[in-house]
Amino acid sequence: EYLEYVKMGPGPLYCFYTPFHLPHLEISSTIGRAALLSDPTVSPLGGPACDTVAVAKRDLESGEVLDGLGGYCAYGLIENWRVSRAERLLPMGISEGCRLKKEVPKDTALTYDDVELPPGRTIDRLREAQCSTFKSQDS
Repeated sequence: EYLEYVKMGPGPLYCFYTPFHLPHLEISSTIGRAALLSDPTVSPLGGPACDTVAVAKRDLESGEVLDGLGGYCAYGLIENWRVSRAERLLPMGISEGCRLKKEVPKDTALTYDDVELPPGRTIDRLREAQCSTFKSQDS
């Protein structure tokens, strides 16, 4: 009745277009759609387009352990996927718990060569699977 009242037509079916998605507000419907209906709320058009890479917030010392997202060691910057892969840049989401092998100056992007990854982490296996899946996009 209300939708007809605001001139949306006689119904009973209506189409609502929302050109945005706010996952932090729509998390329950997002999970429900994925789990119950196998319907992704947002799905990529192709492979990865960019990475959020870790960049030193201050001069970092050899042996220091990175504290990850929101910490005191690094901040994140967006970089193109191909550049990130070619330069072996360390994703911000993987940085937590990594131990530095050498000093890294402030405002320098961290690389996999700069750090020692903690052993046995699921995130590292998932990242490797992602990179293997989209390897053809690296060139």
